[in-house]
Amino acid sequence: MLKNYFKIAVRNLLKHKLHTGINLIGLSLGLGVSILIFFFVQFELSFETFHQDLDRMYRVKTHERIDGEMKESYSSPVVLESAFREEFPQIEAITGVTNADVQAILPDQSTQNQRIRLVHPDFLKMLNFPLIKGDISSQLVDKYSVVITEKAAKLYFGSADPIGQSLQLKMGEDFVDYRVSGLLKNPPANNSIPFEILMPIENMDFFADKESLASWYNVWGFNLVKLNNPEQVASIHQSMEAFMKKSLGEDYEEGGLYFTLTPLADMHFAEGAGNGAVQTTQKSLLWILSGIAFLVLLIACINFTTMAIGRATSRAKEVGVRKTMGASFGQLIIQFMMEAFLTTLTASMIGVVLAELFLPTFNDLFQKELDIVYGPTQFGILAGLIVFISGLAGAYPAFFLSGLRPIKVLKGNLSLHFGKQGLRKGLVAFQFFISFLLIATTLIMVNQMNAIQEYDLGFDQEQILIVDMPDFPSQNFVTSLKESFRTAESFRQTLVSRTEIASTALTVATYGDDAFWQVGFPLEDGTMFSFKVNFVSGDYMETLGMELLEGRTINPAVGADSSALIINEAFAKAFNWEDPMGEMLPRTDFEPHQIIGVVKDFHHASLYQPIEPVMIAKSPMAVFSGITNLMINSSTNPKLLVRAAGGDINQVRSVIEAEWEKQFAGLPLEISFLDETVEAQYQSDRRLGKMVFIAASLAILIAAMGLFAMVALSIAGRTKEIGIRKVLGASSWSISWLFGKEFIVTTLVGVIVALPLSIYLMKGWLDQFAVKGWPSWISFAGLVIGGIAFTLVLVYAQSLKASLSNPVNTLKDE
Repeated sequence: MLKNYFKIAVRNLLKHKLHTGINLIGLSLGLGVSILIFFFVQFELSFETFHQDLDRMYRVKTHERIDGEMKESYSSPVVLESAFREEFPQIEAITGVTNADVQAILPDQSTQNQRIRLVHPDFLKMLNFPLIKGDISSQLVDKYSVVITEKAAKLYFGSADPIGQSLQLKMGEDFVDYRVSGLLKNPPANNSIPFEILMPIENMDFFADKESLASWYNVWGFNLVKLNNPEQVASIHQSMEAFMKKSLGEDYEEGGLYFTLTPLADMHFAEGAGNGAVQTTQKSLLWILSGIAFLVLLIACINFTTMAIGRATSRAKEVGVRKTMGASFGQLIIQFMMEAFLTTLTASMIGVVLAELFLPTFNDLFQKELDIVYGPTQFGILAGLIVFISGLAGAYPAFFLSGLRPIKVLKGNLSLHFGKQGLRKGLVAFQFFISFLLIATTLIMVNQMNAIQEYDLGFDQEQILIVDMPDFPSQNFVTSLKESFRTAESFRQTLVSRTEIASTALTVATYGDDAFWQVGFPLEDGTMFSFKVNFVSGDYMETLGMELLEGRTINPAVGADSSALIINEAFAKAFNWEDPMGEMLPRTDFEPHQIIGVVKDFHHASLYQPIEPVMIAKSPMAVFSGITNLMINSSTNPKLLVRAAGGDINQVRSVIEAEWEKQFAGLPLEISFLDETVEAQYQSDRRLGKMVFIAASLAILIAAMGLFAMVALSIAGRTKEIGIRKVLGASSWSISWLFGKEFIVTTLVGVIVALPLSIYLMKGWLDQFAVKGWPSWISFAGLVIGGIAFTLVLVYAQSLKASLSNPVNTLKDE
């Protein structure tokens, strides 16, 4: 029986090649994009699921009141690990995870930057990273041992067995030998904590002194906790106040500092400061992409439904004859659903091919390394899509056609309208609504990105190169910073006299969220005043083209202006200083200092963030002597800013490379561009905008094919009417208008509903920006006019052709 249904379905699909082709193209495009998006969403949701006992593992979240406001961060102090282990018996295992960048010696004796993770031995016992070689109980126990991945083993030891071999890493001022004690499989792709080398956390003494490591207010990396029972989270949270009172002693302030546990399963989607080089994705992005995939699929399904209804007249006699011959309602349902299923199945096969073709573009767009693997989950998604689309697109036409009365059909009393014209128009209007909703959304996103690109940041980002200078880690943080600056200043001086270079400057922070360090100190009223700080030398303000409103800039001479401070307008406004020159910071703990200048407010962070109080200093002690809070989320080694004197950037680059080889031979040179750093802050939203644009283009293409088919069906069902109107004297343009006005009204309904909804939906997206730019009413008016013109071209191209045909042939045929 099924064989007959299959044969009849194939014949019908092949007989109506135009409609079958339009359905296949629409569904294939929709499925190609949707399969890719749904596989991507499934992959992102699978992060951390390879860990056993995931429901018992958590990440520590820090809550601290700063300047009267509670701040949250995933960074936590090193001392927390031992304190939690001693205080809470509910904890089965705990590990700190801190990352650091050090120099490593390669087999050819050259060096490269290597990121390491400093962890407790519990790290490998808690998390499921399989060991290939070595005993897990003996890993990360010896301070001078490391565990490496297959990738690192191949890089440093080639095909040789790495176990027992030495790896030289620069810790502090010297290279130290570390024995490889274990070899791990490369972490899976759905792991949020990427690493190549694991090192015992005892090595933190190379990066900070005992006082810093014992402080509850100095944060380094994050902490992971595994509980005996997931239900014990509440008891730990209830005991937290007593624990903090005991740990902080005299420094305890109710609600001032405490910690909570957040599920490790949510780590990949956690947004906030102190993520510690954890790979994250915005969960909202997944829902937006899923919504886009669903909308594109919905448009393709609407095409299927509207064309099936439009072909009802030609299928009605078939239904009438088959019912007269004894076919039941259920048999007809199966027949029509079989056609929908075959169309969807074929489109799915084509969609899989398209998904593979789209994959490189998708990975490049979202900076991912997604690889489509067809496992049980993926086949389940495909099967679900086929069943869902077959039901959504084929159910209504199947039930409607199967329910036609054979007497009425065979008498010839059935017209194309048969009371269902409203549904057909509604579906077409809904198609246009979705299409123009996506187009309006794209328009708003493009306008906002253009507004950001053209916005004056308060400094000149063009023609500036950023050179990462060598770091000199030390237990004393200030000493490390001073030594790094001293060496970097020597290199800067070699470039000052070169004619290819206009100006140079050293800086700790360049640009972007969390690039400037956050510091704070208490005021007399007990509140905490927080601000951003940057340490510089050389012609910093001149190199960046900043505007000085009052005072003078910092003297670039070595040893000069060690107590000088420059503030921005927001800083002066925070203390209501009308004339900041000569003012002192309101705390006696600060060493002697002086405010020598006020710079015009500039955007030190991305335009997602408002302008904050900013201080620029030359000497770290001028700031560190009086602060009580310090948060660093960016690199601590200085960067050299180089402004090119002319347009030949490559020539400036060659000068830098030549001088680098003289002074830092063997050390890797990393050069980037400031304008690219600025642009990188908005890449995620630009990618999302491109994805919405692609979806809008596909939606318009699919809707256009559907409209083309609907107009063709409408004209085919009214050829006799066209012929009679021609005989009675109607012009070709009046007949074209007869068809055009119906679809123009449908288009207008879709556009008018889509525009306000797009503005409402995008308001939430725009709210994340400190600087906003809405499109003008002219842009929206152009969208409405474009929508109407789009419909007119499609409708009039076919209706005019039909109206120009000879009525004699039309009426004779009828």
